[in-house]
Amino acid sequence: MGNYFEGKKIWITGASSGIGEALARLLADSKPQLLISGRNEESLAGLVNELKKKGVEKLEALAFDLGSGPDRESALAKVAKQWGAPDILILNGGLSQRSLIAETELSVYQKLIEVDYLANVHLTKAFLSKWTEQQGGQVVVTSSLVGKFGTPYRSGYAAAKHALHGFFDTLRAESSPHNLKVNIICPGFIHTKVSVNALVGNGEALGEMDEAQAKGMKPSVFAMKALKAIEQNKAEVYIGGKETMGVYLKRYLPGLFRRIITRAQVR
Repeated sequence: MGNYFEGKKIWITGASSGIGEALARLLADSKPQLLISGRNEESLAGLVNELKKKGVEKLEALAFDLGSGPDRESALAKVAKQWGAPDILILNGGLSQRSLIAETELSVYQKLIEVDYLANVHLTKAFLSKWTEQQGGQVVVTSSLVGKFGTPYRSGYAAAKHALHGFFDTLRAESSPHNLKVNIICPGFIHTKVSVNALVGNGEALGEMDEAQAKGMKPSVFAMKALKAIEQNKAEVYIGGKETMGVYLKRYLPGLFRRIITRAQVR
């Protein structure tokens, strides 16, 4: 990376583990002004200590529940008072799913939409007027390959991620005159705890790692590729292994894709 991120105010949600944590670690080398948030206050505190040793001077952690509207309002008030609008907002917090449609309660779908879609809309809109006023800003959202196609066991997760694409594609089109950059990052299988924390049909956590997730790309490798895409202002990028080919297979050979996806080992 060059000096693109140096000195910029960057807010990363979902930074207490996995992809968000890896992004924060890698960004620290560029000495930005860094705000990290997530639900696990202890993990965030440990990350703050680690990054301060790397020389990040302006650094703060903000623990809150992304799925709670009042928590988001409180967090936004603190950010506005202490930081103003971020130069780059990286919306990485999210929640996955591992359950068949017939076995999934409606409340699970409601929670997935709240965390994976509405929370990101809420945080983005909070800074939109400021970005418009200053004629610049950048918002990055972590979607998923299932934001491009649905797979078994991911119905609610795929629906929420598809919604992200609709919203942020529209935001990019509407905000072009105001120089707001919008980037959608779509991970494939990354070696994180996303499947461990994923919701099953009754709303409880799966509590175990999928085999595909365990064999997935290292978060540090993903972070390097994602930050390069952000620096280059890529509208949409797919990062992972051979599973990324599903995007192109569905686009160009949809009939074959439909036959393959019914047999895919996705958990």
